[in-house]
Amino acid sequence: MEKKTILAHPEKSGLDRRGFLATAGAALAAGLLPGKAPAQQPAQPPRPDPLAIQSNIRAALCQSKNPCSMPGPYPGIVSEVHLPGALQGMKPAPGAARRMLEAGLCSLTGAKDPRDAWRRFVTPGERIGIKFNPVGHKVCGVTWDVIGAVVDGMEAAGIPRKDMLVWHRFNDEHAQTYIPEKVHPGVEAYLLNWFIVKQGRNTPGGFERWDEKVFYEAEVSLPDEQNYLEEMFHGGTKSYFPRILTHGGAEGGVDKVINIPVCKHHGGPFITMALKNLAFGATTNCPRGHFFIERFISEVCAFPPLRDKVVLNIMDGLRAQYDRGPVPAPQFIWPLERLYVASDPVAMDTVGFEVLLAKQLETGRLAADKVADFRKRHYGLAVAENLGLGVHKARSIETRTVVLG
Repeated sequence: MEKKTILAHPEKSGLDRRGFLATAGAALAAGLLPGKAPAQQPAQPPRPDPLAIQSNIRAALCQSKNPCSMPGPYPGIVSEVHLPGALQGMKPAPGAARRMLEAGLCSLTGAKDPRDAWRRFVTPGERIGIKFNPVGHKVCGVTWDVIGAVVDGMEAAGIPRKDMLVWHRFNDEHAQTYIPEKVHPGVEAYLLNWFIVKQGRNTPGGFERWDEKVFYEAEVSLPDEQNYLEEMFHGGTKSYFPRILTHGGAEGGVDKVINIPVCKHHGGPFITMALKNLAFGATTNCPRGHFFIERFISEVCAFPPLRDKVVLNIMDGLRAQYDRGPVPAPQFIWPLERLYVASDPVAMDTVGFEVLLAKQLETGRLAADKVADFRKRHYGLAVAENLGLGVHKARSIETRTVVLG
C-alpha cells in the first residue's frame, strides 16, 4: 500500500492530547489544516480526497458476521426515554438514570422485566467490556450514574462484577471520571495505554495490550514528530486493535461490549456519539483519522473486534452539548434529560445528529439555508450504512419515545 504523508503540525505546539484534538477539529470544520498562519509556514501539501484513500476495508467485509454483529437484533430502532427533572443543577437526580435505562431496554426489546431485556444482549458466564466516553469529565462526559445503571442492570441479570471491565484509552481522562473501587467495587478499570513523565518527556506504557496482527490500514500517515507519539506509540499507515477485543473472555479479553457514548458535538464529523466513541477509543495511531474522519470512523467500526462484539449502545443524553465539542464548552450544554438505547449504532447516531442539528437551528448556530450543504459535508453515517453497520437513510428509523412521570 502506498504511504501518503500528511503534515498536521509544522512543529510541536505544547498542546496536550485533547487540546490538539480541539484545535484540529475546529480547523477541519473550517476546511483548514491545523498549524501556524499561512504567512509563517511553507505551503501545505494538498489534503487527500477522502474518497480516494486506499484502505484494507475489504479484509473486514470478507469476514462473516455473527448473530450479535452490528446492527444487532433491532436494526433501525432507537428507544428514547425522557424523564423531566432527571437533572438537578445539571447533575443526575438519584435513581433517574436507572429508571430511564430500564424503561429504554424494555421499550427496545419488548420485555416486561429489565432483567429479561438485558439477557437479550448478555449471558451469565460472559466477560463484558463497558466502553464509556469520559471526554469533558464532569462537565459533558458520560455520568457515573449511567455507568452505574449499566453495572447494576447487568448484575441483576446474572453478570457478576468480576466479569465486568470498564475500559478507555487514556489514563488522564479515565482517572478523572471513573474510579470503580470508589463507585462500583469489584468492577475492573482497564486502560489501553498510559504515560508517565521521564526526564521531561512522556513515556508510554501499554504496548503489550495491543494486537499487531489485527489492524485497520489506510494510506494516510502523520510524520512522527507531529503525531504526539508518546500516547499513540507509532505512526505509519496501520491502527491496531486492543487484545481485549481481539481475544475472548477465556483468553483475557471480553466476549461482548456495551458502548456508552454521550450526546455531543464534534468539530469534524459534527457528532461524537456511538460510532466515534468506538473508533477513536479502540485503535492506535488514530490522530490521522481526523483527515478522513467520515470514512475512518465507519471503516474502523466495520472490523470484527468492534462490529461483532458491540451488542448494545446506551447514549447518555442527560446533558448534551450542541457546539464547540468535543472539549467542554459550558455555554453550549443544555439539559436534554434523555437516554437513548439501541443495538444499532448508526440509527442511534442518526437520531442524535438530528437532535444536535435542531438545536443549532433553534439557537441560530446554523442557518436554515445552509442545512443541505451541511448534510452533504457530513456523510459518515451513509458510509456506515453502506458497510452494513446499521440504518441511516435506507429506510425510516423507528424512534420509540417513552416519557416517564
